[in-house]
Order: sequence, then C-alpha cells, then structure tokens
Amino acid sequence: MKTVKIDDLAKMKSTIKNMVEQQKSFKNQRRTVNLVGERTINPNDATYKHTTNRDDLRIMYAAYGVARGRKYSQIENCYSEERHPLRVFEITIDRILKKYRTLSVEVIEEVAVAV
Repeated sequence: MKTVKIDDLAKMKSTIKNMVEQQKSFKNQRRTVNLVGERTINPNDATYKHTTNRDDLRIMYAAYGVARGRKYSQIENCYSEERHPLRVFEITIDRILKKYRTLSVEVIEEVAVAV
C-alpha cells in the first residue's frame, strides 16, 4: 500500500491569475492622473489594496514554487538559500500548501492470481 499526496496546482495557479488581474486593476485605480476607464474605488483604498495584494502574491508565488519542488533560492534567485527572506513566511507558505492540498489517495497494488 502506497500513499500519494496530490497538490491541486491548477487551482492554485488560477487563484494567482485572479490576484494578478486584481493587482492590475488596483494599480490603475490608484492613479490620479492618466486613469484608464472609470474610477471604481478610492485611490487611497486602491493603494492600500495594491500593497497588501503585492505581499500576498509574493507568498503565493513562493508557495507555488515550493509545491513544484523548488527551493527558495530558485524562486527568488537574488538571495542565498541560508539567509533567504522568504524563510520568514514559512508558516504562511505551509498554511497555503495545506489549503490547496487535495486528499491523500491510497494506491493498492493488485496481485494477479492465476486461476
């Protein structure tokens, strides 16, 4: 009997794509000059949401990289592995990975019986 854990990377990837689209919208809405389209939220709120979304996106990218088997130095390669700033967010990254982890599947090897 072998237990295989499957991460739902497609769902995580779609969440990241949605956050990126929100980020583009917030970036446009925080402008006071050269606004494209209509204003939907206050520029101060857009600035705050843009900043918090940026931090959340960084952690989501890191969680996606860890789920794909990358090290922190491979995700953001301008830092060494020993003193990488993403180590501060390890608890949050683990929480995100648990959120997107699907069920454990038990694989039972069948033995062919000759009749």
